[in-house]
Amino acid sequence: MKNVLTLNYGSSSLKYSLFKGLKRLDYGAIRIKGIQECKESVSLILKKLERIDMIAHRVVHGMEHDSPMLIDRIGFELLKKLAVLDPLHNTLALAGIETCMKDLPGIPQYAIFDTSFYKELPIISKIYALPIDLYEKGIRRYGFHGISYSYLLKKSAKLLRKDANSVNLVMLHLGSGASICAVQEGKPVDTSMGMTPLEGLVMSTRAGDLDPGIILHFLKEGKSLQEVERVLYEECGIKGLTGTSDMRQVIESAKEGDKKAKLALDLYIYRIKKYIGAYYAILPKLDALIFSGGVGENSPEVRELACEGLEKLGIIIDKEMNRRNQLPLCVSHKRSKVKIFVIKTDEELEMVEQLRDAIKG
Repeated sequence: MKNVLTLNYGSSSLKYSLFKGLKRLDYGAIRIKGIQECKESVSLILKKLERIDMIAHRVVHGMEHDSPMLIDRIGFELLKKLAVLDPLHNTLALAGIETCMKDLPGIPQYAIFDTSFYKELPIISKIYALPIDLYEKGIRRYGFHGISYSYLLKKSAKLLRKDANSVNLVMLHLGSGASICAVQEGKPVDTSMGMTPLEGLVMSTRAGDLDPGIILHFLKEGKSLQEVERVLYEECGIKGLTGTSDMRQVIESAKEGDKKAKLALDLYIYRIKKYIGAYYAILPKLDALIFSGGVGENSPEVRELACEGLEKLGIIIDKEMNRRNQLPLCVSHKRSKVKIFVIKTDEELEMVEQLRDAIKG
């Protein structure tokens, strides 16, 4: 396979990797804020790297479209329409794609959608209790972090020494954005994020589950749609409760007795536990609980707190093992009926594998 550049657009960062086959030749991460910084950062990456034969872009919201999707004229117009559904991530991806098309015309580009992982999600997990015709118009739950979960599913199966089509998992991707996914016999059956990445767990700047009446209240107060959208994506969650979106800082402040930080951390953990319990209830059995993402991979405190009190579900963490850093890591106690793994996710490698498989096919 030729040299493939992957561009992974997060809510506040841009990660890139250059692969030859499945071997990573170069990688990096850049903090970005806004569309202009994204475009400038992409241009710098393209100038830095010597040979690029194909480009794979992580696009968070793809509705139920298949990926990898070739970004031709029709594909580009589709991506512009999808940006309305996730203005935080998709607009950055669109900016990056436009920059690549301008700076490297003629190089094939592909979109890899987070939502493709959930294409066969059961209707009971996709549908909202709204007038049924809205479901047909696309008002439904799509799920996100699918590229990460696709990688984690395969990695977990290897650690369990099972076929990926036979494993039952609860997987947590805890980063700036945070979600949880239930997998039954290798297929996703539920996930915490919904039509947009706003639903579910408490996140760095997003509140997660929210009474829709709060949005109506904002609008009745006279706030514009743009202002409400900005608040929901950028001013809620951990940041809204503490003033900072840095989870490491929140954990340290909570240890030092800061009441706001402790409340934020407690709520963050409480919501995780609620979802673990809910997904345990819908699965026929649970083989493993997976922690990943920047917080999930690097915070022993969050992992320990999230597992505290779950002994009744057969989930028992080994506190000593949990403090170790070399990943992947099995942190379940020998008495635990459920394996607990800490796995470093690799969305960029997963993107290349999906692109390779599509080209071979």
